[in-house]
Amino acid sequence: MKTLRIICTLISAVFIAAVIPVGALVNWGWAGVSAVLAFLFYGLMMLAKMKQEENEQKNATSASTEQTSESSPTNKTE
Repeated sequence: MKTLRIICTLISAVFIAAVIPVGALVNWGWAGVSAVLAFLFYGLMMLAKMKQEENEQKNATSASTEQTSESSPTNKTE
């Protein structure tokens, strides 16, 4: 998931950096397309970030639950 976030961030940065040169050299309509694609990849990066944080929270919760169950035995024999 982290690799996907990095890739989306880099692609978004390339599209944002291309807006002015594309607009000046080709057409401002294509610059708009570049800006829209940059926001699309930014949104995908944020989606991947939320999913990664959700998975990390789930893993932390399950790890703490397992740790709690191991530390307090239910059957004590004397």
